[in-house]
Amino acid sequence: MSQHDQTTFKELPWKKQAERLRSLAVEALGNYGISKNATLTLLKHRENAVFGVEEPEKGDRCALRIHRSGYQTKKSISSELQWMEALREAGIQTPQPIAGVDGNLVQTVGVQGVPEPCHCSLLSWVAGNLLTDDNPLASYRLLGQINARFHKQAKSWRLPQGFERQVWDEEGICGERPLWGHFKDLEALNQEQLALLHQAREVMLKRLRDYGKGPDRFGLIHADLMSENIIMQDNTPCIIDFDDSGFGWFMYDLATLMTFNVADDNFQAILDAWVEGYRSEETFSDEDLAELPTFMVARCFVGLGWINTRKETPFAQEFTEDIIGLACMLSQNLIEAQ
Repeated sequence: MSQHDQTTFKELPWKKQAERLRSLAVEALGNYGISKNATLTLLKHRENAVFGVEEPEKGDRCALRIHRSGYQTKKSISSELQWMEALREAGIQTPQPIAGVDGNLVQTVGVQGVPEPCHCSLLSWVAGNLLTDDNPLASYRLLGQINARFHKQAKSWRLPQGFERQVWDEEGICGERPLWGHFKDLEALNQEQLALLHQAREVMLKRLRDYGKGPDRFGLIHADLMSENIIMQDNTPCIIDFDDSGFGWFMYDLATLMTFNVADDNFQAILDAWVEGYRSEETFSDEDLAELPTFMVARCFVGLGWINTRKETPFAQEFTEDIIGLACMLSQNLIEAQ
């Protein structure tokens, strides 16, 4: 399609985009041997569009992901699914990928109205309830345990040949060409805020270099292990949404979880609960913990890049000012701590 068609799709209201992606989802069903008359329910439309799929006559239920164009490659999605399988073999519950009729886990589908073909993947349905904050200390203790199990598996797993995932290192987080874009391009930032963030960036980059990338600190991470991505099944956690997973500092997983809780009155209590849970499964030093402010600033930079390159999303439109305020506060704290 023409560049005009692509721009038109990106500028459509979010609901209109979802309608067109639903048409693509219907087309994708046939690739998996599912009736195009199956019921589709939009579950999520942020990075990917995720549809619940039901075939009442068969009693089957699954989740179809339409991957955002230009983010993951077919190879990287296949690698994501390989890691999920390896985690299941290590006793960590994740959804089961479902192959298409041609035997391939990743299907590429195009329809009129969507500017280019999209990669799709199908996962088994995970029944249960989202991990809630009804008992926040217990929830964060469990999150710490799960993170430790992830990292322990990643440290010992031999990567399959051709394994490919994104890298959340200095360049991926805030280099010249970050994975999710650079904060300096965000028009909502004023000059004073930009100057502060640039200063904090230099401090952050130095601390990351000093911290290093030894195998006990850097490896495969989930990169979005929030409570909303954990479904409890008979008190057993099942982890979902590996779309952002890749190679990065293990501390980045903690920063991803804690950054947006930093203003909570019980921040220290839930952090302590996470650390307690992690240490019940794996080593976690005070030196690691001391770098949490560094990685929270890194997480903010990633978030600022995301809202700039995904400015058409409702989430970006609603939370831009909040994320800028948080990034500036944490940046100022990091600079003053030097």
